[in-house]
Amino acid sequence: MAKGYWFVNVDVVDPVEFITYAEANIRFLREQGAHFLVAGGDFDHHEGIKRHRNVLVEWPSYEAALAAYQLPEYQKVVRLRRDSAITDLAVVEGYDGPQASAAPPQAVGPEFPLAYWMVRMDVTDPQRYEAYKAANAQALSAYKGWFLVRGGRAQVMEGKGRSRYVVVAFADLATARACYQSFEYQQALAHRKLAAEGDLIIISGYAGKPAAS
Repeated sequence: MAKGYWFVNVDVVDPVEFITYAEANIRFLREQGAHFLVAGGDFDHHEGIKRHRNVLVEWPSYEAALAAYQLPEYQKVVRLRRDSAITDLAVVEGYDGPQASAAPPQAVGPEFPLAYWMVRMDVTDPQRYEAYKAANAQALSAYKGWFLVRGGRAQVMEGKGRSRYVVVAFADLATARACYQSFEYQQALAHRKLAAEGDLIIISGYAGKPAAS
């Protein structure tokens, strides 16, 4: 079964109150058995809207991710965040279809976390976008990228969102950057720029205590 995710982008406006929220959020996620894949961390902003803190939380399924957000206990946490930050939060469905790589990347250890492309898109030319999807397979295969999210169901719960979400995992930040900058991906990107508009960051994964996520 495909996983589910909270795809979160935040601008903190009250750092002191945000710490109170972050502590409550971490407690809730720990109690629910959810896992941080991204919790703050260094990132490169490449396209579109930029938020200064980005988080990706993994759940057993899309339905579990949606149900957890709607729990009364979590809505108390949401109210704390609304007092301290501007937030875009979408619940998105994971991907379990064909991949360009043979196996998902494995983290070497906490000092060398995985890295991710976190992407939100509005497709303006579906036919040309299909050409982009076909073209990007070569780059993802060469750099062993692995789709965690690739379209699928998505529901915007807070703030602004897009119609299509994509998350790609890589072995490390250097590999994620190299794939984006590669000749193969830049060729594919030429198709996407004519077919969609959106937001893309490359970010390091969770490697220990969440940074006030």
